[in-house]
Amino acid sequence: MLGTAVIVALLAGGGLLLVWQLPRPVSDTSAIGVLWHKHSDELGAAWNRETCAKGVCRQDYRGGSIYAAVEGDAHIVHGGAVGEALDELGGVARLGLPIAEQSGSADRPWQAFQRAGIFANEDDVPTLVRGVFWQSWLRFAEERGGLGFPKGPEHKDRRGTPVQDFINGVIYLRDGAPVPTISDIAAAHRRAGGASGPLGYPKGVQRAAGDRLVQQFDGGEIWWSGDAGAASVQAPFLAAFHERGGADGSLGLPTAEASRLENGSMQPFQGGVLYRSDSDGAIRATTAGVIQQRYAELGGPEGELGLPTGEKVDVPGGRYQAFAGGALLWHEGAGVFRLDAADFAFWVADPARFGWPTKDSWTDERGVHQDWEKARTVLREGRLLTVPSTPVDASTAVLLCDSQCSGNSWIEQGARRAGFSNIVKFGYGGSGYLAPISGLGAGFAESVSSNRLLLPEGDPGVVIVTLGGNDAALKHSTAETIGAEERLIALLRQTYPNAAIVVDGVMSRSDAAHAARRAMDAAVTEEARNLGVHAISVAGWVSTYSAPQADNVHLTPAGHDKIAPYYADALRAALGR
Repeated sequence: MLGTAVIVALLAGGGLLLVWQLPRPVSDTSAIGVLWHKHSDELGAAWNRETCAKGVCRQDYRGGSIYAAVEGDAHIVHGGAVGEALDELGGVARLGLPIAEQSGSADRPWQAFQRAGIFANEDDVPTLVRGVFWQSWLRFAEERGGLGFPKGPEHKDRRGTPVQDFINGVIYLRDGAPVPTISDIAAAHRRAGGASGPLGYPKGVQRAAGDRLVQQFDGGEIWWSGDAGAASVQAPFLAAFHERGGADGSLGLPTAEASRLENGSMQPFQGGVLYRSDSDGAIRATTAGVIQQRYAELGGPEGELGLPTGEKVDVPGGRYQAFAGGALLWHEGAGVFRLDAADFAFWVADPARFGWPTKDSWTDERGVHQDWEKARTVLREGRLLTVPSTPVDASTAVLLCDSQCSGNSWIEQGARRAGFSNIVKFGYGGSGYLAPISGLGAGFAESVSSNRLLLPEGDPGVVIVTLGGNDAALKHSTAETIGAEERLIALLRQTYPNAAIVVDGVMSRSDAAHAARRAMDAAVTEEARNLGVHAISVAGWVSTYSAPQADNVHLTPAGHDKIAPYYADALRAALGR
């Protein structure tokens, strides 16, 4: 078949000469001819005959050219920006045959060739993507939209690495191999500063991990999913992320970039949050659940709890997590409660002592309050106090004593006779200032100091201390004993600043067998007076008042009854009542 005749205007001398160009034949059977017949309206007449040389066949038309490999497929290269660029760049001899038809819009056409792609912008200025950059572009052309149009020619970045930027990513040449970043991962890399930022260059191409994508960089990783989007995990959180199972662990994928806090940094994930403290560099996590939810409600790391200082810990019946400003405890069926740091320290040392909290900690002028399953406590100036069911007030006498106050003792009877109707008694046989309280492993001074023994909260009228007999029996020196007495008195003054303090001596007989007891009586009462508190010596009272004894040191009930009135008189005199 013949192509359409074309009129050509030639200047001949001074006149205009019109010449009819003879039609050029177009094959009916070759790949080029078959393609021309389908697109003859847009291509127009053939300028020349179809020729083949060095394995390449070609025929030119008014609207473009058709190329084909011998025994291969044919493709059109239209006139315009792409066709002109092909000729200027050395034609198919340099760029190879077209491998697809021209694509894109009329103002932004592009076309793929064997060794390069030609892309034209709105101004018909072509940009070439060639060599390994082009092979990489083709490989990822269908990968979530591909790389898109080039933003400029390949070049070297400020570190000397060959790169080419695209609308939807970047290709880096590393060790001669092209490594692209694409789509959302490329955007996350760009937000982090690109190759000049902390992530640096990509170490390999992105890869699928189930329904997720991940790409590794010199300084971290970028993860993507349809739900979480794309975000990077960098140092210092990268190692902690993988220690917890990475994307398949409890944390899942990152949902945002790491951010700074006042005293550290944090990064959120699908299943929790990683926190880093500036003070010690430690990284700890909160994980999805009621504890993390309550933590967020309380302001998270910038709220009253501050940064986590430990991981979530499972214990029988519940779990807890410690923070700089306290702890959150979850008890099955009860909910999550907040403890201040000091109360949490007491609880975690011996959870069975108090049971689970039943309320959040709260603070007033008396101290930090906490309700537990087994008790109510108030923490004031380092002293943990119990809240008794009956208020401790001016009618109350708090007794700290050894076995001398067993039963309806002379001490308790005397306190009642002196006007103290409410008695709160801490009586432990065998104990003393230093002699250990059974089950606590230390005497009263150490047990109160360490909060192993909890005194009642309130404002008692008087605190009566009756100790020393067991210290004498254990042959503690008077110097050691009064040293412990001094510490105990200081603690009592701190706890009960408005209460009178009375130190009783050691109940004894007048015979030589009780010489050590009488000596201890003298030592503790003298020290009490030196400390400015009331003292009542009871040395020799068993003999003086003929009080019957049950054994060598203890009174019978009748003995207690016999001593009680005399002690009441002494107590009233000491207190001026």
